[in-house]
Order: sequence, then structure tokens, then C-alpha cells
Amino acid sequence: MRRFATLILSAALLSGCAGGPDGGSMEDQLNALRQRPSMEEVAADYDQMQQELRERLVAEIGLPEFTDEGNTGESACPDFADVRGAEQRTLATWMQEGGIPDEQWARALQIATEVGASRGFTELHVVTDRPGDHKIELHNPYGARLQLGAAANTVLSVRTGCHLLQSAKG
Repeated sequence: MRRFATLILSAALLSGCAGGPDGGSMEDQLNALRQRPSMEEVAADYDQMQQELRERLVAEIGLPEFTDEGNTGESACPDFADVRGAEQRTLATWMQEGGIPDEQWARALQIATEVGASRGFTELHVVTDRPGDHKIELHNPYGARLQLGAAANTVLSVRTGCHLLQSAKG
């Protein structure tokens, strides 16, 4: 039995099932995160992205102004659980009462993909697309996601990928 357990552990280590997203050591994971911008940098950049997206939706589609619904938070990174000073964040959720009319959804989607692409959000996932109910996610290489949904209300939110706090970058 002991030999079997050793064999299973060895297989897990060789296949990358232990030690993070790519099976790397904690040092490998830390080095990968050091190559990314700090959490403070991406949070500020994504806040600006949300502002640009809101402004364009209001100006180009004629939506009412968005309101900040809060709902912010931080959490540990499952893929980098052993790295201290790494986190992912949910930025403020923005809402506007009333959805985007179906005939304007294609333009709203175009605006979202243009604004998102300027920050690396190029992987489009259509979550819902039916009359009166639309929701998309745009993902970037760091695992962040930008969500835009329109049904009874229009909701815009961003969840960052995993980044080190500036104080942990060393």
C-alpha cells in the first residue's frame, strides 16, 4: 500500500497536479506573477476601462448614466494559493436601470469588444443571447473577465486575474 501511495504521489508530481497552475514550484509561480503588472496597476487600468465603456454606451447608444453598486471584494488565487501577497479582485459593479434594446445589442457588443480588446480582453464568451436577455464575458490572458449583461437592467462588472500586490513584488 505504501508503495502504491508513493507511486501515485510521484505520478501527481510528474504530471503537474501538485504545485500550482503549471505544476511549477512556488518560486516558479512567484516569478510568473512578478512578470504581470501589480494589482494596483491593473485595478486602476480596469477601472478606467469600465469608465470608458460606460461613457461610450451612454454616448453612442443613449443609455442612462450608470450607478456604482459597489459589490467589491478580494480573494486568494486558487491557482497561486501558496504565494503570499497574490490576490484577485472584483471591482465595482456598475448598473443602469433598463436593459439595452435588442436592436442596439449588436452595437453594445461591438463597443464592449473594442474597449475590452484595448486592455487584452479578447476572448469572447456568449453566456446568454435571447430576446431581451443578453450577457457576455470577455477574458484576458491573466484570467480576468469583463462582464456585460442586459435584461431588465444593464450590468457591467470586472473580476481581475491573479496579481501580486505592489508590496509583494519585491
